[in-house]
Amino acid sequence: PKRKDPTSARNFKADTPGALILCPTRELAQQVAQDAIDLVRHCRGLRIANIVGGMPYQLQIARLQNADLVVATPGRLLDLQRSQQIKLDKVQFLVVDEADRMLDLGFSDDLADVDMTSQRRQTMMFSATFAPRIQQLAMRVMHDGGKHVQKVQIDSPQEQHVNIQQKLFWADNAQHKRTLLDHWLRDTTINQAIVFCSTQIECDGLATDLQQSGFAAVALHGALSQGIRNRRLMALRDGQVQILVATDVAARGIDVPTITHVFNYGLPMKAEDYTHRIGRTGRAGRDGLA
Repeated sequence: PKRKDPTSARNFKADTPGALILCPTRELAQQVAQDAIDLVRHCRGLRIANIVGGMPYQLQIARLQNADLVVATPGRLLDLQRSQQIKLDKVQFLVVDEADRMLDLGFSDDLADVDMTSQRRQTMMFSATFAPRIQQLAMRVMHDGGKHVQKVQIDSPQEQHVNIQQKLFWADNAQHKRTLLDHWLRDTTINQAIVFCSTQIECDGLATDLQQSGFAAVALHGALSQGIRNRRLMALRDGQVQILVATDVAARGIDVPTITHVFNYGLPMKAEDYTHRIGRTGRAGRDGLA
């Protein structure tokens, strides 16, 4: 049937999707939604909506109309659910991507509270790392306390990624560390690189420094508006930016095949985050250097 104008209040009806994918970051949710759109391109009548924070509410409410699959970040999804813009009682399939991060952020309580258990037939959780304490949290979200959960493990998180070469360099002080980074970024084998920092301030300062040194570099972190974050990630994908200076907002799921190097300029807070950071390179059979 012809789709009625979703921006008109009289045509509004709360969306009742059959499938829901949850992601911890906006960038990952947008990437997953785009992949899903590509996958269903030749299936008629399947509508996909992407719901993330930092974007206009009205636009997202309009996109939600008649959506079968919703890809969302938890904050905006719960906002829309509380304001009756979306109903989750018809969700049959729930996918939690980067599940350990989602549960570690305290989202397990929200997941348990969300009323979508009556119809749900399958819950799937994915991550490259899943610490035992997080697995216990995951069971709270599953039916029957996780009695019938099946665990599928492809590789051990401790197993070294054969495509990613890892190197460690000792620095005498902050200035020496900065000089070392400058030296390595001039390596001609770099196609594109991500430089991970520990804080947003360090991220902005280093990106500015690199720009002044002649590098095509931009910063990416959670304090930036979503419009800027989207444009900078798109510039990286399009090859206009060679170096992305980022916090752990870019550590999970971001798939840019041309990233050949990852630099841990500021160390991550957790060992699991290191695994995810270096996984931005050496993807799909390619080689990478961390």
